[in-house]
Amino acid sequence: MNKYKEMFIDKLTKQDLRELQFYLKNQFDENRKINPGYKLKFESRLRQYFHEEVMRREIVSIETLLGLLEPGDVEKPE
Repeated sequence: MNKYKEMFIDKLTKQDLRELQFYLKNQFDENRKINPGYKLKFESRLRQYFHEEVMRREIVSIETLLGLLEPGDVEKPE
């Protein structure tokens, strides 16, 4: 993931970060069941940044990175 991290952060806007974090946080409902709507939106948004093969291989790293990022880490405005 390290080789994609810098490219991802350079392209990511603060609005996209908030949106991706919202979808990530809401992928599971209160009963820990997958919410297919948010999961689909999350994966759809990620496809704007990563190829399908990279997403399959690196999804855990991408989700972890998104969980750790804050709006101040992203330089692009809205």
